[in-house]
Amino acid sequence: MTRLTMLEIGGLGFVRTVRPSPQKLRGDVCIIVEDTRSNVIWFWVGSSVRHDLRRVAQAKAEGIGREGYRMGDAVIGGGGMPLVVVDQGQIDNPETAHSFSSLVALLEEPMDIRSLNSPQGTFIFAELQAGAGRQAAVTKGKPSPAPWPSPIPAAREAARQPAAEPAIEPPAARGTRFALEAALMAILRVHKEVHIEFKAAGDIEELNIEAVDGLRHTIKRHDGRMTFKWDPKTPKELKDLVALELKNLAR
Repeated sequence: MTRLTMLEIGGLGFVRTVRPSPQKLRGDVCIIVEDTRSNVIWFWVGSSVRHDLRRVAQAKAEGIGREGYRMGDAVIGGGGMPLVVVDQGQIDNPETAHSFSSLVALLEEPMDIRSLNSPQGTFIFAELQAGAGRQAAVTKGKPSPAPWPSPIPAAREAARQPAAEPAIEPPAARGTRFALEAALMAILRVHKEVHIEFKAAGDIEELNIEAVDGLRHTIKRHDGRMTFKWDPKTPKELKDLVALELKNLAR
């Protein structure tokens, strides 16, 4: 079996598996793809990803390739799988463009989606259909350019310019550690400097956030639900941004 696993990485190192698709290669995320056919770990870095998120996510990607990451009975990566970095901010570099086209071609192959329950959540992965594609030769951790096509213009442009999303209200029932972190990362895009107090008791987690402009917010996760207590002066753009991040988690 040739397994393909796609993981989205949060700023505190939390991971979740998502359905493999080239549409997941957006400008605001870090993505890891375990490719057992070529025996490499692909690491996508969106052009608008914050430096601190990239640093944490790349360390996580390297660790997955080196030691592996366990989800239930499954182990993702491990065995010293080499890392191939695809940096959207360097997409005009020929080597990066080639790696990007290779990754897109891989994600567009016919595949069967599978899912398993694990203590960390639902483990989603894909099985590439037999004979549906070509194996990338790997030299010093990078796919050889010979077997792969040139960059796909439409997919390349889609990666540069993520589609606009309508604003939504933050749903309460998005109660995962990753959702808590996604909300925090969205807040940090608006409030560049904040003081964060994290509290945890049993299955209750609470983030108290105070921005330098005096605004205070509280996010609480309990029993699979998230609740928000916004400062009365919170700008609408911040609420919309958090709502959008939570909506993206459902994809």
